[in-house]
Amino acid sequence: MIDTVVSAEIPDQTIDPGLFEVVTKNLIHSPCGDINRNSPCMIDGKCSKRFPIQLIAETITGDDGYPQYRRRSTEDNGKSTVIKLQNQDVEIDNRWIVPYSPILSKMFNAQINVEYCNSVKSIKYICKYVNKGSDMAVFGVAPEDSHDEILQYQMGRYISTNEAVWRIFSFPILDRHPVVVDLAVHLENGQRVYFTAANAEQRAVEPRATTLTAYFQLCETDEFARTLLYSEVPHYFTWNASTKKFQRRKQGTSVDGYPGIFRTDALGRIYTVSPANIECFYLRLLLVNVHGPQSFQHLRAINDQMCATYREACQQLHLLEDDTHWDATLRDASISSTPNQIRMLFAIIISTCFPSNPLELWNKYKDFMAEDILIRLQHRSNDPALLLTLEMYNEALIMIEDLCHTIANKALGQLGLTQPNRPMHDLFERELQREQQFDRDELRAFVQTCTPQLNDQQKDAYDKVMQAVNSTLLDGGHTAHSALKLPLNMQAIETPTCNISRSSGMAKVLQQTSIILWDECPMAHKKSLEALSRTLQDLRQSQQLFGGALILLSGDFRQTLPAHVQRLSLTTNMRVRVQNDSLAREFSKQLLKIGDGKIASDQNGFIMLPNNFCIIVSSKQELIDRVFPNIVQNYNNHDWLRKRAILAPKNINVNEINFHIQEKLPGDSVTYKSIDTAMNNEDAVNYPVEFLNSLEPPGQPPDNLNLK
Repeated sequence: MIDTVVSAEIPDQTIDPGLFEVVTKNLIHSPCGDINRNSPCMIDGKCSKRFPIQLIAETITGDDGYPQYRRRSTEDNGKSTVIKLQNQDVEIDNRWIVPYSPILSKMFNAQINVEYCNSVKSIKYICKYVNKGSDMAVFGVAPEDSHDEILQYQMGRYISTNEAVWRIFSFPILDRHPVVVDLAVHLENGQRVYFTAANAEQRAVEPRATTLTAYFQLCETDEFARTLLYSEVPHYFTWNASTKKFQRRKQGTSVDGYPGIFRTDALGRIYTVSPANIECFYLRLLLVNVHGPQSFQHLRAINDQMCATYREACQQLHLLEDDTHWDATLRDASISSTPNQIRMLFAIIISTCFPSNPLELWNKYKDFMAEDILIRLQHRSNDPALLLTLEMYNEALIMIEDLCHTIANKALGQLGLTQPNRPMHDLFERELQREQQFDRDELRAFVQTCTPQLNDQQKDAYDKVMQAVNSTLLDGGHTAHSALKLPLNMQAIETPTCNISRSSGMAKVLQQTSIILWDECPMAHKKSLEALSRTLQDLRQSQQLFGGALILLSGDFRQTLPAHVQRLSLTTNMRVRVQNDSLAREFSKQLLKIGDGKIASDQNGFIMLPNNFCIIVSSKQELIDRVFPNIVQNYNNHDWLRKRAILAPKNINVNEINFHIQEKLPGDSVTYKSIDTAMNNEDAVNYPVEFLNSLEPPGQPPDNLNLK
């Protein structure tokens, strides 16, 4: 989105010669540094404007409020030009371009620096210059005794014609919307008090109310207030600074079921607290999650028991991350799951969830994880009385470490557990062993059974692939990022490579592999393929593309078309062919036409759907009734449910539809709350808990998950 508004690149002269001329004439920072040490921008041997700026393939939002704009190199389709500097030709690339708006630059044909502002730091810089007023310097020759203060003031205050007209018409100078109410947070008797010698005793006995103590008093007397969180109070109540009390709003949108209550868009913001201030930090966490507390003691009363500290109260409400939920997860799994499944679950927990004491979890559930090893040895030795030994636990740890290496590329020693006793060569070779663990006879039988079932297009693609590699494709695989150790920030790296060393097990796999099958590759960043190619060239000691290895890319290439591939198209819809459904066949053809852009559009550019393509409903409730009719009678019918689904583009729509469907189902609703914390204590002040709770990353459940 930023690239569509702000650019920091030289435009293509063949596509837009007018913009090219404007940019090259007005928006190139005059070369400095080693090229021109005498440039006015040079201070202490460095450019004060930070030019030249590093080349980058994609725009990245910066921490200081200004993004790092896309500045592609000439090898990555970036442009360059030649300018004259001190009678010499100097080649200029995107490192020297001042950020600009293509529309404004073409419209005014002038040097207009445009920046994208996304933080208080950058916006404050702009507001400072908008509101500071105008400046003018005046000098003159006059006698020493002529000092006219009135004239001096008038001459020192300069108002331009634009500002004069703005003030004559009484236009507002500044505005703030919506209203933001600052909400205090402090421990009991910990608020700031101002006093004099005359009223010190009175203020000590009866300190003035704060927004927090007033909130407690409000919850004691107002039934509706007891339904609100602390931060929600300003929506419905105003803060009277003179009486130090909350009062009901008299304007706004009326609230159903509560006469005399009105809601506005006013916001309440609780002051942030550093985690170093332990008890106050946990008090704030309680205020964010507990509705209608009537006192400090009420916040610490959980299930009719008074907690000694606010931290303990947070633990009782499961607002803090500890090993309790991991312990409960493993306890439930040990009841009904197999040892292999428990080992997999344990590996996922210690690899991705970072429990505080993984060794304690291992010691508590190691018998369940090694149970199948014990049973196997009991049968082998024909000794039912055989008990678990250290060797059996060690074998279970080796299996868990193999899983952890697959998931996170980490050994148990890096995850807080005891390193298993295994030979070094076994640890080194496990990547290669994992890739070679397959039954050739079973795979050959699978190929012989399935090959005759291929249609003509599939058979043609299969034959071409098999001509290129004399090997059988293996069942099973890994994600590209996990298997190839791709960098997470590859869009910011000019020439990324895979994080695979020459001495690793994965390096041996890539050196000996005959084919790499990459599914859904159009969804991957183009630099993923470039990183793999560079890594294979290095590992296989070959400058051929991908080091001479065969790469089979699959996916919907209408999304993007990679270069240097042989394209094999499969257009037969197998689901339609197997079901032999004429309606499904027609629907499949219509979908392909939409994807290929062959459907007619109206004058506004909107696609005109065929009359028989779908049924358009007038409301979400009608949609629910059509997709899930009689759900109260059928919600236990899994076959009925798995044939139905409602897709929506936004999480807010998904949550609303789920809520309406859930309301129809019998039973009590159970709420599960997420535990969101900042990894760095310094970040906890800038990113409070309620902000983290408001985020809804793709694939993650909401902060409050309601289930029946």
